[in-house]
Amino acid sequence: MTASMAAGSHALHQRAAVARLLLARAGDAATALDWETLDRAPAWLALPADDLAALQRRLGAVHCAGTLRRWIDSVRLEAARQALGETFLQALLASDAGADPADAPAIPHPAQVEPLLRHVGAAVLVSSLPPGRLRRVVEAALKPGVALTLAQEAAEATLTRAQALLAQANIPHTSQALQRSEVVA
Repeated sequence: MTASMAAGSHALHQRAAVARLLLARAGDAATALDWETLDRAPAWLALPADDLAALQRRLGAVHCAGTLRRWIDSVRLEAARQALGETFLQALLASDAGADPADAPAIPHPAQVEPLLRHVGAAVLVSSLPPGRLRRVVEAALKPGVALTLAQEAAEATLTRAQALLAQANIPHTSQALQRSEVVA
């Protein structure tokens, strides 16, 4: 198999994975997309469901990193450790988190850690897409559940920070999916 054939096969596999995810989660809204749009979809949309959920939680944690760094109670920290993985949480806590955006939600209870991080991460992923049909369908599929006022450039910066932390935490599969996430409108 030549390199171009392998690349073509990978692209078809990715397009099929994206189509399955969007059809399963967004239903009729996904039928508004064409194959060309699916070909331009970011690689993270083709991640297996568990990996996509983990990515969402980790992006949510990057968005809310300042909040997580201020936690002192072991119960919330353990919930974050369970949601993010030990190596990612340690990389995040050791990073320069800076101030949280004004729209970062408070996470007062341990039971809220996983769902809120996942919802915030979904909102970051949606915000990283250019306005248009794909963004609307992905929003219907991921159902962020939180309203963020996040510009596309800020969302992309969060993806870049998360990618660096994923690489540092030795989670290459998800890091590579973010690397290939350039989407054309």
